[in-house]
Amino acid sequence: MSLAQRLKDSLPDDVKRRVRESRHGGSNDLGGALLSLDRDIRVIFDVGANVGNVSLHFLRWFPAAIVHGFEPATQMYAEMNQRISEAGFSDRFRPHQIGFFDQETDAELNLASHHGANSLIGISDAYHTANPHISLGATESVSLVRMDDFVRSEGIDHIDLVKIDVEGVEDQVLAGGADTLSTIVDAVIMEMSFVRHDRNEGSYLNLFTQMHELGFAPAYIFEVEQSDPDVRWRLNQLDCLFRKY
Repeated sequence: MSLAQRLKDSLPDDVKRRVRESRHGGSNDLGGALLSLDRDIRVIFDVGANVGNVSLHFLRWFPAAIVHGFEPATQMYAEMNQRISEAGFSDRFRPHQIGFFDQETDAELNLASHHGANSLIGISDAYHTANPHISLGATESVSLVRMDDFVRSEGIDHIDLVKIDVEGVEDQVLAGGADTLSTIVDAVIMEMSFVRHDRNEGSYLNLFTQMHELGFAPAYIFEVEQSDPDVRWRLNQLDCLFRKY
């Protein structure tokens, strides 16, 4: 961790909050989404934590929070733990080398040339068009469980925030966590892709419908990713903050 980051982390929480409000108050990014959440958040799930970048954001923004990071890929899991440890947040971080799905099973995870694109599904034509620099390489057998089963076994009775970034299997994650999400979760941040599946499947509509049925409505859209103007289907993905209505 850089000296500059250490100095930032050493600032009093109220000072850090004012700095973030000044920096992200009008921005259309993760910081803008987090500003609208209670700073006293206690429990966060980072589903699809990858190398821990977003988990680190959560740990820095919410000083009272315990963050559970779920990352099934071995290399990403190791790097995530190293980054969290080097940043000095191991005491509030709970790593889990599993992924969430709609059943307990082992599955083959496709490892991509860019680790943020690792996925349980392949690369569609639309995804390749939007991300021509990304290709698939090896696969790794990973362990998947249902969110509902995990929460029950751990005795967790409330979750303030769940972040979901699972590269195309959002439906299955929501199905396996339906009881949890509908009863003890306050907010969800989800990356929503328009290219992981063919657009005529309407998977993006299914996600909004599922979230509505679970008791959530969109509260903030940010980090919209779009292609150049000469591409017919410009919208590739976005992040959405959902809150209980």
